[in-house]
Amino acid sequence: MQILCREQHDDEVEQEVTQRDQFNTDEVTLVSTLVREPHQNSLDAPEAPGRPVRTRLRIVEPDQGNRAYFTNLFAGLVPHLKASGIDLPETGLGMPRILLVEDFGTTGLTGDYTDRKDRRPFNNFWRRIGRSTKGGTAGGRWGLGKLVFSSASQIQTFFGLTVRHDDPKRTPLLMGQAVLANREVDGRAYAPHVFFAVPGSTSLQLPDSDPAAVNAFRNAFGITRGTEPGLSVAVPFVLPQITEKALVPEVLQNYFFPILTGRLTVEVGQEQISEATFDAVSAKYGWGNPDANVGLVSFVRELHQAGQPDAILGAGWTDSIEQAIEPAVLEKLRTRLGTDGGLVHVRAPLTLRRKSGEACETYFDLFLRKTPDGSRGRALYVRSAITVPDEARYFTPRQTFGALIATDEGITSFLGDAENPAHTKWNGQADKLKNWKNAAARLREIRNSLNRLQNALMQAVETVEPDALKDLFSISDPTEAKQQKTRGPKPLVPPVPRPVTPGPKPWYRIERAAGGFVVRPGEGLAAENLPFELKVKAAYDVARGDPFSKFSPYDFDLHKKPIAITASGADCTITAANEVTFTVREPDFSVELRGFDSRRDLIVRAAR
Repeated sequence: MQILCREQHDDEVEQEVTQRDQFNTDEVTLVSTLVREPHQNSLDAPEAPGRPVRTRLRIVEPDQGNRAYFTNLFAGLVPHLKASGIDLPETGLGMPRILLVEDFGTTGLTGDYTDRKDRRPFNNFWRRIGRSTKGGTAGGRWGLGKLVFSSASQIQTFFGLTVRHDDPKRTPLLMGQAVLANREVDGRAYAPHVFFAVPGSTSLQLPDSDPAAVNAFRNAFGITRGTEPGLSVAVPFVLPQITEKALVPEVLQNYFFPILTGRLTVEVGQEQISEATFDAVSAKYGWGNPDANVGLVSFVRELHQAGQPDAILGAGWTDSIEQAIEPAVLEKLRTRLGTDGGLVHVRAPLTLRRKSGEACETYFDLFLRKTPDGSRGRALYVRSAITVPDEARYFTPRQTFGALIATDEGITSFLGDAENPAHTKWNGQADKLKNWKNAAARLREIRNSLNRLQNALMQAVETVEPDALKDLFSISDPTEAKQQKTRGPKPLVPPVPRPVTPGPKPWYRIERAAGGFVVRPGEGLAAENLPFELKVKAAYDVARGDPFSKFSPYDFDLHKKPIAITASGADCTITAANEVTFTVREPDFSVELRGFDSRRDLIVRAAR
């Protein structure tokens, strides 16, 4: 291999590679991204559909016996590193600490690598950045994921050794790349990308396939791959915070879903993380909230075993999920979720339309199950095998585990176009969504569907309180009347006052409306306050006592007609017959509750 650099001419626009920051943020660390990105690519490329993928992460410590090899390998890169302002390691370039990220049971980097750029993985990986040709169920969309490898290196360099499954000779192909700043060396300006490659007859850089060169590389970098298809990535001079111990919890946190469902096995150093060993490894290393994760793991295993859905939502579910399920089935699902504690599986059909007018008939699946012992629940939003963690904020986990699983090609293509480069959330204004009609509205329907299904199935327990209606329908007791004459008249307890929001500038206000009330933003609400939760209780006023302690579901039930709840910019979860919790997400939110008896005084109480 040689070091090949491209000179920049005066008539070119200089462009730095600035996207590294997207892979090391306050929300997603570099260690986390270093796990998420390569595994996403591996899961995109199984050697056969449905075949499990195996990956290996390992740190190779410096070896004095390989000093001469590495010193020679990096010698030509030194002036470019210095011109880019990169400090060389104190030990020089002969003693690298190496991170290996390898996959097995995958296709390898397929496609033409000789004299032209096709739209297949080899050229996408080595010769494109900021542009992806992936679609459908594939995880990546931005063509930026490979930047995480150079970002993890002190000298911003990485190498790749691939064996392609469609190559009958199984010839290993070796290349390397450094992603540096625009720079001048010996009075010449150079573009950011530097290749470790073989010069081709055209301007393309070619991989090295010489057996002696490949074997020397394998031995120095500690790579064991022979002729098994897949990709081995080696990151020399890996940053010190990247250790095997730090990588294990990130594997558990980010890829528990494909591991628990049998699609992925990961080796980190001496630890093997599979469906069979997951419990033991997670107990040893820990990840997130251990108590909550036990139930979550059980939930994932249960939904993985689920067969056909219990219900397929009918037309119009985007307006009302409750009305899109047959009444008998709806009651059955309510009983299963609320009383029996069983798993509920509902399929949501959806028609997406491309800007070309082409209709895409697709679907996604929704799962709900009560948490054990009334503990707080969690939500999973999964596209193909990728969890999209930030979307969980759109689910109000009222002692419920929930999952939105999108695996059909149509829905995964749409949601993939909505994802940010780190694949942590969906954005209704994403540029790639311009290829779809009404994309923002469709995305809101998808992401809110899990919470809306929970609202439709969470039915308040109806209990009879003998004294609930005593103050409205009562018969005089002569004994009580005699006692009242002796002691004098008993004053009526005044009605509970209308709620007063805390602080001089409240975040919300409650206004009367025909047949109910409306909750709107207060003058003190600011964008940085979002999201926030607001619990609202309602009851009819009574002549004596506290209206809320006297409340009965026979007065009204928020789950049932004629009560209707309309929300904009907020998610609503009914937690009792007279109680609802709003998760406010937008500063101009509005929540209306109507259908109450206009002949009776309605008392409303709210608290954050």
